[in-house]
Amino acid sequence: MKLTAIFCGTLVLGLWASSAQTPTPGPRKAADAAQLEALAKKIDEQNVKIDALSQEILKLEQQVSHIRPGVMIGESTPAATGAGAPAASSSNPAGGNAHIVARGETLTSIAKMYKVTVDELQKANHIEDGRKLQAGQTISIPTSATPTPTPAE
Repeated sequence: MKLTAIFCGTLVLGLWASSAQTPTPGPRKAADAAQLEALAKKIDEQNVKIDALSQEILKLEQQVSHIRPGVMIGESTPAATGAGAPAASSSNPAGGNAHIVARGETLTSIAKMYKVTVDELQKANHIEDGRKLQAGQTISIPTSATPTPTPAE
């Protein structure tokens, strides 16, 4: 029976000692909080950088749209696709050149390319609403027009 009492006493002392040695959660939680705060700060810094880059991209898109109206960002240039090159067309009633409209082109951009007015293009092609221009559509270019070279990108 003494043996059992000694065994139980040792067990109780062992449990008490092990519970006294467990670290308190306070310092660990403080370290985690500090790490989370540092990560949140880094995320905020990255968000500021992303916002600044987004603003720069917007400014560049606006500058490009002024330089090349009718061509959308991310699209190839009409010269690069081959659609912007004028093609002689024997079926053209005006006797001038024909142009195959590329995706993103407008009557304004085509008129600038061939140094003609939008009105001349509309009259030569019987176009009442220039917004209904479609990619792949062939339009007549008045004979006085000569294409301007587009810069290669």
